[in-house]
Parts: sequence; structure tokens; C-alpha cells
Amino acid sequence: MPIINFENYVLIEQLRTLESNAELDGQHVEFHEPDDALSFDARLLRRAKDLVERNDLSDRLQRAEKYTHRARWLLYLLATFLGALGTLYAVTGTQTINIYWLLLVLLGFNALSMLLWLAGVSFNLPALVSSWFAWFPQWFATKANREAATNTAADRAWLACHYGGKVGKWQLSKLTHEFWLVYLIAGLLILVIQLMTRQYDFVWGTTLLNDNVFVRLTAWMGEPLQFIGMSTPSAAQVWETRIGVSETLTAAHRFNWAQFLLGAIMLYGVLPRLLLWLGSISLRKLARHQFRLDYYHPYYINLQQQLMPMASHGEIVDADEHPPVTFALPDRQPESHGLPAGTQWVAIEIGNEITWPPAMIKAADSLGVVMDQSSLIQVSEKIKTSLNSSVAIAVSAIRIPDRGVQRSIATLTEGTGDYWLVLLHTGLSSEISKQRLAAWYQLAKKSAIPADHVLSLKVNESS
Repeated sequence: MPIINFENYVLIEQLRTLESNAELDGQHVEFHEPDDALSFDARLLRRAKDLVERNDLSDRLQRAEKYTHRARWLLYLLATFLGALGTLYAVTGTQTINIYWLLLVLLGFNALSMLLWLAGVSFNLPALVSSWFAWFPQWFATKANREAATNTAADRAWLACHYGGKVGKWQLSKLTHEFWLVYLIAGLLILVIQLMTRQYDFVWGTTLLNDNVFVRLTAWMGEPLQFIGMSTPSAAQVWETRIGVSETLTAAHRFNWAQFLLGAIMLYGVLPRLLLWLGSISLRKLARHQFRLDYYHPYYINLQQQLMPMASHGEIVDADEHPPVTFALPDRQPESHGLPAGTQWVAIEIGNEITWPPAMIKAADSLGVVMDQSSLIQVSEKIKTSLNSSVAIAVSAIRIPDRGVQRSIATLTEGTGDYWLVLLHTGLSSEISKQRLAAWYQLAKKSAIPADHVLSLKVNESS
């Protein structure tokens, strides 16, 4: 079975939405090979692949990806067009290039976008992170929906996974940086082609600002370029480039301005965007690696009961009541039921209908029963000083998971360790209702107990 990765989780979530919207019936999926050693994740993936194969869902599940892929190419074409247009527009007449207009078009808007993106990331403002690029995937998904008026739940699930939460934050960041990279590179390439094939003079001018502003700006931007060995115009050459001061420039003067423009676009535009793009790719990869399904959702709770019956509906029985045999038997060992070997047990107000500890739990593995604040403190101290990091907290499934139980569980799970929540019910008690089971899962979520660490075990009632 392959490793459960982000795309596997997306597949499982797409099938969840299809089943939840009654677009797919997954009630009769059966697996014939043994699967006792598989995790819940692996069983979900195997079930999902079986559903895809049985119902021929491959094209349907890949539709949103296909349309967002087209959206990205449209985005690149738009960025290329805008970058080229901005550079061409900076050429005044046929022989001059307006220097600071070109820098404003290529670097100014890019810098403003970076500042807005940084503010969005810092203050978690999705609108600033994604700019206006977030509508591209939805637009193409809407187009797909118009082509197929039904069966769109899988598309929405795909978009929610890829463009929602932390994954979506860095996915949209990556998309934003790609747009501006293509924009800058397109403008830079057009400028290089122009400078290689035609002779240009360089000019600048202003109506409101002081001329010294542009002289100081050029000197400030030119220092890093000089450090890496590129030519930049001197202060005198900047003055000479003012509109109306000099009609023609020398070859050296033109060369210095050309080097300055190309170096500035690379150093102040392309390089920062490239670094942000690489950073967004790394953080998106990390977010995908950390992505997990919400196993506290009722859909997954029900599937866990179906796919992992030994781990979720095991049975703890009392000692054998048949007549004694004449030969010695080895000590009875507890069955796994999905719990690590040597797990220590704690009970919280289980009542009188359940014998504690049941026969299948060694007395040495029981840390006690929490009945009041004093016993809670004692048991909590035992957990903290215990060498075993796996602790099963047993509760009576028939009681309401109120705030008192939640506070007790929160106290017991304060330290680092591997905690399990075990719902005990007897043969006389009715099956746990879906509403009650969902309430216990929500309590586990608030107590930071993983959803696959919530078990339901049947025990014999107290005699």
C-alpha cells in the first residue's frame, strides 16, 4: 500500500463529498484480502480506490485539476502580455526610453504587490495573500459545472483542499509570485531584445518632484549593482539625461543606462520574486505534508466503525465461568484492540455497572479510577511519573460527555504521551447513538486526542 500523501487525502475527501451529496453509494464496498495490520488512513485509501475503480470515477475526479491547469496557463499568458506591453509603452517615439516610467511599470507595481502580500501573510488576510488570482480556479470550475450541471461535489472538494486552509494560502502565494515572475521576465526579455536590435537614448522628467530625487534614487539603486560589477550612470550622466538638457548621448552613457536598467530589474524585481516563489513552494510542500482529514467528522466516525471493527468495537470479557480444568493455564494476556502493548489504564466515573478493572486488564496496568478532585490529582501524578507513554482513558459510553469529564481528561493529558479514549458499554446498555458518539469525538478533539485513538469496547456488566 503506498504512503498516504496529500493527493491521496484529496481523493478520499472528494469521495466523502460525493457520498454526502448522494452522488455515490459506497455502502456495499467489500475488501476480501486481510487488512488487520493496516491503519485507518490506509483502509480509507484502499476503499477510495476501490470506489473509483468500481464506478469509473477517474475523469470526474480529475476535472477540477484539468480546469485549474488551464487557468494557470491563461494567467501566464496574461502576465506575459502585460509585462511586454508595459515595456513597450515606456518607449517614447522611436528612439528614447523613459527610464523611471519603465522602472515604475516593472518594479513599482511589483513592489506594491509584494508589500500587500507580506501584509496578508503577516496578518493572515487571505484577500491580500491571493490578490485577485483566487477567482481563476473557481471560474474554471464554474465553467466545468456549466458543462456538467450535476456531479460537481468532487470539484468543490478538490478546490477546497488545494485552495483552502494553509495549503491554499501557500498555493495562492505561489500562484501570485508566478504571475509576477512571468510579468517581470517578459518585460525584461522585451527590453533586452529592444536594446540588442535598436539604438535608444534614455530620458527622464518630472513636473512635481525635485530633480535631486531621481539623482539620489539612481545612486541608491546603483550601489549594489556596482558591487556586483555592473556599470551605472554617474550623477552627472543622470543630470544630462533630463529631458531637454542633452539631445544625444554618448555610447558609454547609453551603455551605463542599459546596464542599470537590466541590473535593477533583475536585482530588485526578479530575484526577490524568485526567492518568495521558492519559499512559497517549500511552505506549500510542508503544508501538504501536514495536511490531515477531519476524522472527527461524522462521515469518518461511521467509516471508522465499519473499517476498523476490532479497534473500535472490541469486547472485553470477564474470567471464564466454566468448571476449572485440571492443568495449569498461562496468565491471560490482554488483547490488542488497537492499543500499544503495555498500555496503562485510567477510568473516569464509570459507575457501578462495570467491574474495574475488567479481567483482561492486568491490575498492574490500572492507575486507578477518577471519582473526585483528590483521585484526579493522584492519578494525574501517576501518569506523569509512569515510564509508559501510552495511557487509555476509559469512560462510560452511556454518560453525557459534559464539561466535567472534559476537564478531567484535559488534566490527565497535560503531559506528553500517547493517549486513547475508550468508551465502555455493557451488554445491557444500548448501542451508542450516532449523536452520542459524535459528542465523544468532539470531546476528544478538544482534548487533542486523535480521532483514530477513540475506541468503543464492550465489557460484561458488574455482577
